[in-house]
Amino acid sequence: MKRFFYKSQQTAVGAVLLTVFLLLVMPESARARLKSAIGGLFLPLIGISTTGQVALESIGQLGATNSESSPTNQALGQAPASLSELQDEVDRLRSANKHLSELLALEPLIPWENKLVRVVGRDPFNWWRRIKINLGSNKGIRFNQPVISAKGNLVGRVSEVGSLTSWVVLVGDPNCRFSALIKESRSQGGIVSPRQYSSDLRTVELTYLPNDVELRPGQAVVTSGLGGGFPKEIPVGQVVDSWLSKDGLYVEARIKLHANLNQLETVRVLTRY
Repeated sequence: MKRFFYKSQQTAVGAVLLTVFLLLVMPESARARLKSAIGGLFLPLIGISTTGQVALESIGQLGATNSESSPTNQALGQAPASLSELQDEVDRLRSANKHLSELLALEPLIPWENKLVRVVGRDPFNWWRRIKINLGSNKGIRFNQPVISAKGNLVGRVSEVGSLTSWVVLVGDPNCRFSALIKESRSQGGIVSPRQYSSDLRTVELTYLPNDVELRPGQAVVTSGLGGGFPKEIPVGQVVDSWLSKDGLYVEARIKLHANLNQLETVRVLTRY
């Protein structure tokens, strides 16, 4: 057996050497025909190998396409985002419905006829003291009508009326002064804008109170009804602290408003009071 393999190896080596010799000594045309013949013997094997490789690569690409680019898989990948957006919309509608239900529940507690309106803008030159509402003269809005928050606390008054929208000047603006009183003692004074800068935009001042009035933090302040600009007993705020005026003739107090004027989204315009 060993002798057979040895002879086979010798025969193969001899065939290779003979082929090399013939390629060196043969004319160019004969050499080309010999190369073609030898190549034809191995071409099927090479073709099978190449085809198999291409097939494997195609299968790999198909797998990648099916797993990454398939419309079905893309839809599945987008499904969580769509569900998340749907859940956000449901939450938004639920919150809006809850807010509307709260407003409707407060309606019987407001003792004056009113229109519920949306805040749609603010004055860029007087951001904290003027807001725009989405109703105008076409819906019966009139100049100087009182404006309260959705919960019934004083916000301001209508200062300009357009056909479709109106402007409201807020409490604390110099153009929104009015008479107020301490609910407990019935002592009357006037609400004015702060004469000293305060970072709390909900702070106003109550001035011209009698100098013998007793004030304590937390006492309620309401509109007095004098002058006819605002009906009586609209909640305004509560006393923070007080001091005697420089000339000693009257008492002044700092009042914190009930309404947060920086978070107004819906307000009520009083139409009959």
